[in-house]
Amino acid sequence: MKPIEFQPIGYIKSPFKNREDAPKYYTESGRHTATLTILPAYKDALLGVEPGMKLLMLFHFHQGTEHNLQVQKRGTGPLTGVFATRSPRRPNLIGASVIQVVKIEDTTIEFLGVDVLDGTPVLDLKLQKE
Repeated sequence: MKPIEFQPIGYIKSPFKNREDAPKYYTESGRHTATLTILPAYKDALLGVEPGMKLLMLFHFHQGTEHNLQVQKRGTGPLTGVFATRSPRRPNLIGASVIQVVKIEDTTIEFLGVDVLDGTPVLDLKLQKE
């Protein structure tokens, strides 16, 4: 089987520099905002993205180095299969968050729902249906 390769479409500028400071889940981020700067090659893909929209953001856990098949839920709970959690210790180090667009300027999206670290590479955005 051929390896699967992904290239980032952009990068996050986040107030969170390390995992200990970041919320565990996007709904816990409060009023914190972050920005996603889309690479110029993908600018045309932003057509139709507007303030207030909710988007599913897929990203790479770029500071992850290992994975576990089972983790303690929320770090202290029962042992649970990683596929039944939001743990960053995943086989492919792919994460997902729902973000809400606050504003867009050129190729930069300011958003709510930040639970990712500064410098996080974003793999894709998709409209999130309510």
